[in-house]
Amino acid sequence: MLTISLVTLFVAAIALYISYTINDDVFQAAMRFSSLTFFLISLFCAPWSLKLALVAIPLAIASWNSFSTENF
Repeated sequence: MLTISLVTLFVAAIALYISYTINDDVFQAAMRFSSLTFFLISLFCAPWSLKLALVAIPLAIASWNSFSTENF
């Protein structure tokens, strides 16, 4: 299951990268939707430690950014 999770996470990252580099709006939306779909599949297939990391890291970055902007 870890291999399936890492492959789907890799596909999601590639789709997200393609969505930022392409200029066509419809293709960009389709790539972002497929990226979200593969990310959710990777969360379904991942072991608990990887699930925790995939959810905790973006939350930690967001809280760190809000903490750093409150001081200025």
